[in-house]
Amino acid sequence: MRKLILSLIITTIFLASVVSAAPTNSNRYYVFSDNPIFKVMFGVHHEFPKAFSTELNPTQLGIVKGLGIKVEKVSVYHVIGKPTCNYNGVCEPELGENPSCSDCKNGGTTERTCYPKNQKPWGIIKVNGGSGGAGVRVAVLDTGVYKDHLDLKANIVDCKDATKRGIKNGCADGNGHGTHVSGTILANGGSDGKGIYGVAPEAKLMAIKVCGNSGICWGDDIAAGIKYASDNGANIISMSLGGDTPDSQILSAIDYAVSKGVLVVAAAGNDGPAEGSIDYPGAYYKVIAVGAIDSSENVPDWSSRGTNDGDYIVEEKEVEFGAPGVSVESTWNDGCYNTISGTSMATPHVSGLAAKLWQGNAEDTRSYLQSIAKDIWETGDDPATGFGLPIAP
Repeated sequence: MRKLILSLIITTIFLASVVSAAPTNSNRYYVFSDNPIFKVMFGVHHEFPKAFSTELNPTQLGIVKGLGIKVEKVSVYHVIGKPTCNYNGVCEPELGENPSCSDCKNGGTTERTCYPKNQKPWGIIKVNGGSGGAGVRVAVLDTGVYKDHLDLKANIVDCKDATKRGIKNGCADGNGHGTHVSGTILANGGSDGKGIYGVAPEAKLMAIKVCGNSGICWGDDIAAGIKYASDNGANIISMSLGGDTPDSQILSAIDYAVSKGVLVVAAAGNDGPAEGSIDYPGAYYKVIAVGAIDSSENVPDWSSRGTNDGDYIVEEKEVEFGAPGVSVESTWNDGCYNTISGTSMATPHVSGLAAKLWQGNAEDTRSYLQSIAKDIWETGDDPATGFGLPIAP
């Protein structure tokens, strides 16, 4: 026992000297070890079963590899919508119909100072949304949410930040994307009934910040967010984010979520029109991948395609649905409204429908959405819209 303790002390001193002298150009990695010494020396961003994520510079990486410990680079994803300052709403009358971002603010007040162009945007009407969702919790993993938005604040039941070390309180949205996505799912029009409505305005929002204000999302933050949502009552996880490669811990977290009865929905990506351009995590067969359509049910070239083989069986790298994703108006992070496009905007229409039409469990809800999908674009299970456009009865 004394030899073991001495060995640990020597190892700790050695690592400390090397770590402190190492260069600082670090990258984030998964270290597949439960060794407490490594956790102390390198620091832990998030813990996973038999692994943890941390920042390693080249010297530290060489040490870990030299000790025969498996390491894996953490994937970097991004939100799949392009935030712009392009309002279609009306703020103070004297500002006109297109005020600047700095002029159009609701500022956390209880009185409304701006209004949406359409209380039920075209996408909400297209999927026959705007009501329902009671008793269902939707976790939105994104850039956070503006908690004081009049059309959202009554529905927020959780607000967490996974971009720190561990899961912390807070979900401030310095980007706008997460607030926009959340509004499409469950905006409730506000207490005055003059705001915008989402697909399922009676659903509850768990806002989990997994992306920075630039829209960049680290895989370990996403994986930790999925795990947190699954352990804290989420029925649905909605992720309007993605990237080209799978991340092992995200896939493991999705497996965990599905085992807990959570329905996972994610964006197909904006890398079309080539077949197979679908992004992860949407490309994972346990996830509902959503492509974009416009108001005429056409597919924009930029909407990513899957490798669908027409058999109506969801497999790896296949798009499952097409949904409204072009010129979508929704809530914004200054308390007002914005209109943007992307499969990011299509995803919350399906997540909202899942909440509105919840069948008591994830598996039956997914099957039900498939059964009510209207075939659009190309006939059959096509690579852009899969089963088609789900529309609530």
